[in-house]
Amino acid sequence: MFDFRRRVRARAGREPSIPVELTRELVPRGFASDRPVVTNRLFDRLRPEDIAEAERRLEAAGVDGSGDSREDADDGSRRRLLLSVALWLGVAQVSERTGLTAELPPDDVHAMARGPLAAAGALYEADMVVNGLLSAGLDVDRIGRALDFGCSSGRIVRVLAAAYPDVGWQGCDPIVAAIEWARHHLPGIEFFANRDEPPLPIGDGELDVVFGISVWSHFEPAFGLRWFDEMRRVLRPGGQLLMTTHGLTSIDFYQRADERSPAQSLEIERALYSSGAWYAAEFGDQGDWGVAHPAWGTAFLSPEWVLTNLCPRWRVLEFAPGRNADNQDVYVLERV
Repeated sequence: MFDFRRRVRARAGREPSIPVELTRELVPRGFASDRPVVTNRLFDRLRPEDIAEAERRLEAAGVDGSGDSREDADDGSRRRLLLSVALWLGVAQVSERTGLTAELPPDDVHAMARGPLAAAGALYEADMVVNGLLSAGLDVDRIGRALDFGCSSGRIVRVLAAAYPDVGWQGCDPIVAAIEWARHHLPGIEFFANRDEPPLPIGDGELDVVFGISVWSHFEPAFGLRWFDEMRRVLRPGGQLLMTTHGLTSIDFYQRADERSPAQSLEIERALYSSGAWYAAEFGDQGDWGVAHPAWGTAFLSPEWVLTNLCPRWRVLEFAPGRNADNQDVYVLERV
């Protein structure tokens, strides 16, 4: 729990120039079902001798990957470390047993993470997506077709495809170079480049699930509503959309990191309470890896904004404030 007023005053060393009229204590929380399901599913494919070899290689490289790796089935952090670094070090058994690949895009291709901890893909985010869907009552093994909306070079969907190979996984992004790299290096997934604006080249009601991680955190709110309408078009009735966005917890997250000034943090907080949303076109004319659009910047949305603008066409099945890395809020919505 945090006292936003106290933190702003402490950092600024004086009374904030914009008075705080409303504050809220909000604690990041998980889902009703919240375990590293994907990480465990992949790790459990390894044989004891595979784990021993991976731990030996990690130790030789000076990485502490031993200890509780066999028993760590609750928080998953050590298992994620072992899988990722073992792939980075080229432990062939880990790739063969799990279906994961250590292929990573070059520096001139967009990727949300690089280096040893990214070698297995986005294990943390894959766990988060599946936990959200499980908490909302979905049997992930029975998904027909699912889309990673805004997939960049495929770091999340590649993990999910390894864990659930029978699902028809797709990924799309407007960054063409990232999609081209993913298409050539991540087999078994259908990748396609989409335009900056709707529609997608997908038929009505063709999908069971869509997830978009840190996508609506960048859409200008009115523009984001257009994409919510598009998600509703491509999802079947009863299909689910898992999405994340900046919210009240994100104000504290960026304040702790000194990434936003106290005055701007207060501006965002007041906007969330007065109108439910805040937006700034912070990428400028150069855009974001070639995505130069006036409605692609940084957005914060309150739960009230989501409920007011999406219901009753959507039903909110899960809301986990700050669940995405103690920063972004996670919503699971059902298409009505």
